[in-house]
Amino acid sequence: MYCYTYMNQFTCVFNELQLWSHISSDHPIFLKTVASLSNIKLPKPIVDGLNNIHNAFLKLYNNAVQLKKPTNTNPSQYTMHIKKLIDEFIYYDTRALSFYPQLLTLAKTNKAWQELVRHIINEQAFMLELFKNLRQQLR
Repeated sequence: MYCYTYMNQFTCVFNELQLWSHISSDHPIFLKTVASLSNIKLPKPIVDGLNNIHNAFLKLYNNAVQLKKPTNTNPSQYTMHIKKLIDEFIYYDTRALSFYPQLLTLAKTNKAWQELVRHIINEQAFMLELFKNLRQQLR
């Protein structure tokens, strides 16, 4: 975590956006890989949902990387764009948090799978609170 609860500069917000959107885009790939290696058959709607989550967060990550580049000269002019990226993160994360519990209904006897899904849900919930906090600081 780069902002330590309080935003001290725009760079820390960009770093948080890049870190957590990248992790969030990796979660669906990791889940599909572990499911495959564990012989857990994911239904097509689940695979499609995981792909949608991956693509949304990957796009957000790329947007954060692109927007950060010009901030080395005058970061304050990017406040509106930063707010937009944070709002997008909150939106996508809320959607992911409503989707991931479905995965707990699969492979109920596979404790590793269940723990992985719970871990990802908890991590996404942490991210949601972090970005809500950062967004509130940018009012």
